[in-house]
Amino acid sequence: MSDYPLGTDPLELERLGFQHQVWSPVTNAFFERLGVKPGMRVLDLGCGPGFVSLELAERVGPKGSVVALDEARHWTEWLREKAKERGFSNVTTVCARIQDADLPAASFDVVFSRWVFSFLSDPSAVATMLARCLKPGGALAIQDYNHEGVSIFPESEGFRAAVRATRALYKLHGGDQFVMGRISSIFATAGLELAELHPNVLAGGPESGAFRWADSFFPRFSAVYVEKGLMSAAERGQFLREWEERKQNPHALFYSPMVVDAVGRKRA
Repeated sequence: MSDYPLGTDPLELERLGFQHQVWSPVTNAFFERLGVKPGMRVLDLGCGPGFVSLELAERVGPKGSVVALDEARHWTEWLREKAKERGFSNVTTVCARIQDADLPAASFDVVFSRWVFSFLSDPSAVATMLARCLKPGGALAIQDYNHEGVSIFPESEGFRAAVRATRALYKLHGGDQFVMGRISSIFATAGLELAELHPNVLAGGPESGAFRWADSFFPRFSAVYVEKGLMSAAERGQFLREWEERKQNPHALFYSPMVVDAVGRKRA
């Protein structure tokens, strides 16, 4: 995986924490359908600060285990301390690039990945590698973008420019925010059977979690887009003016992009 383009500073940690708060009900509903239960061995791929890793540790219990893998040592060290604070002895952190990780064959019941595959330059190769480390009957469970549908109302040309720049940033780093449109063929290449495909969209007005999630992302990173030449300063100015107008409008609505739950199952 390429370097995480959004950084690992304290502001990003705060943003990721709020993002997890907003999307946790969607992720936990996915775990319920997936049947993550006590005693399972789970890999949290590209775990970041490990908010999901800690919830998985609680789900699998002391007889289960969670391996939390990320290439950012800052994140894995932070997670190690949080796991210790919460008394979780069933969490192991691994600091490594996904492609370079030494993952034993047939060792996991579930490999989970949230907002990781959209950063990968070769998701099929990674899925094939992960399929080898699944136990027979195990699941590769991915939660990621088909980046259609993201919108603000009243409509905003400035926001459209910010969305285009966001997609361009992913491409610049070798990723693809429409990766879930290709997930069936990715699973097939890895020898996995598509067992679930479930789209999720959050929406709401300025006080909603969905709107505030967008507010924690687009205004901040629009500065990065200008710096990288993905958005003009004039476009950013228009976006910020129109965004602020909609934040003050109680009837404004934000719709998130589709976040798709997909399960590729290894034959038993």
